[in-house]
Amino acid sequence: MIVETKLIGRRTPFERRPIDLPDGPHTLRGLLTHLVHHEVAAYHERQAGVGMLRVMTERELQDGAAGGRVAVAPQERGVAVSADDATRTALTAFGDGLYYVFIDDRQVSDLDAPVALRPDSTLLIVRLTALAGG
Repeated sequence: MIVETKLIGRRTPFERRPIDLPDGPHTLRGLLTHLVHHEVAAYHERQAGVGMLRVMTERELQDGAAGGRVAVAPQERGVAVSADDATRTALTAFGDGLYYVFIDDRQVSDLDAPVALRPDSTLLIVRLTALAGG
């Protein structure tokens, strides 16, 4: 499955990357849980390398320059993150309408309804931003 993310109100391009599909039948709740656990694991992996000398590859430099920002790992360790807490936060934010989810160009609004996925399906997460002064 391909996961794309976009923040409305910013000119930054979509982030697009492949994520392996979990086994079994799918619901939006299950997909979001899977994505959050994947992201928390990646965060913990990045945090394990904090404080170590990190040399960027030429490809990383080019990708950063193309995206408008070249950054190395954070210099300080971040706070501990629980996958379960992060999942609760993500599901609450979805319920509060802070982001929308589309699967293969169709909006999904029910967390527990079954969703049909293919290995080449695209899951798009669109995060909304509040208007200033509103």
